[in-house]
Amino acid sequence: GSEMCIRDRLLHIIPSLEIGGAQRLLSDLLPLQKLNNDVKLLVFKSMDTAFQKSIETNGVEIIDLHCKNFHNPFVVKKMLPYMKECDIVHVHLFPALYWVAMAASYNKKIKLVYTEHSTHNRRRDKVWFEPIEYYIYSKYDRLISISQQTQDNLMEWLKAKKDDKRFLVIENGVNLSLFSSVIPIANKRKQIIMVSRFASMKDQETVIQAMADVNEDAELILVGDGSERKHCEEVTRKLGLTDRVRFLGARSDIPKLVSQSYIGVQSSIWEGFGLTAVELMAAHKPVVATNVNGLKQVVEGAGCLFEVGDSKTLAFHLNKLLKDKSLYTTLADRCYERAKQYDIKNMVIRYQEVYEGL
Repeated sequence: GSEMCIRDRLLHIIPSLEIGGAQRLLSDLLPLQKLNNDVKLLVFKSMDTAFQKSIETNGVEIIDLHCKNFHNPFVVKKMLPYMKECDIVHVHLFPALYWVAMAASYNKKIKLVYTEHSTHNRRRDKVWFEPIEYYIYSKYDRLISISQQTQDNLMEWLKAKKDDKRFLVIENGVNLSLFSSVIPIANKRKQIIMVSRFASMKDQETVIQAMADVNEDAELILVGDGSERKHCEEVTRKLGLTDRVRFLGARSDIPKLVSQSYIGVQSSIWEGFGLTAVELMAAHKPVVATNVNGLKQVVEGAGCLFEVGDSKTLAFHLNKLLKDKSLYTTLADRCYERAKQYDIKNMVIRYQEVYEGL
């Protein structure tokens, strides 16, 4: 709307605030959006996570629908009254993507925005999903992707025309000061850190294997939890690395853990946008990451890249950084400069422009 109009009433909708990239984006974005808009967040079911606490602490109201099953269309009925009270609905993740599109047919006035958070999802593996997806996405006024590759894949899937104005890229921002302001405490051993949930696409296993070839006295710190953790602990035992690989589980003091570490690693097989890599860089750490879309764009020309699953090259980069102090400083500085491009303020401004252009 124009400068004179009443503040936009903005409702974000996400299935839940479990730990993930989309949820992290909201916990950074909402407190800043609250300065210019009347913002609320609707979740299908609330969860006791650090993200939910930080959003509430910042005075953003969270509406909880108490849904047991996110795939039950009854969600639509529950959402409608809350949607009616706002001007813009900004949706994140499936199945919210579907339910909001359906709810929108009851109220044509509301503007719909969707943020695509990943370069791929399982629905795109099934050809019969294509017409359904085409219909669902057609209900949205703006489709924002968190990286160029995410947008390219989405437009290809939806067979969108190159000049379709509904599509735009807004790269995720990071609250840099959270990471750059922590005073690091030196550890006895140099720490290599990876912060990721334990899912097969994150491939912590390759990083553990690389530790077998790291010749300096360094340890690997793995932060996060998930289905692959047991397997990774097993691999660690088999390789005889239990004294050099530590599993910390899910943590809420990530900036502190990152600041104490020496090198950051991101070993994903695919990634929407390398948010964790940016955070490591914001903390002035050199980052070694896989050469995949979403990470490559963030790290290339600043940190080091290795191919997916190539533990030998990963170990080679780690050994060089552990040994060569001047190389270490050069890359740490380059990574820090790169991180500044992704400051949260830039992202907030770009989202605001999208709302005002609706």
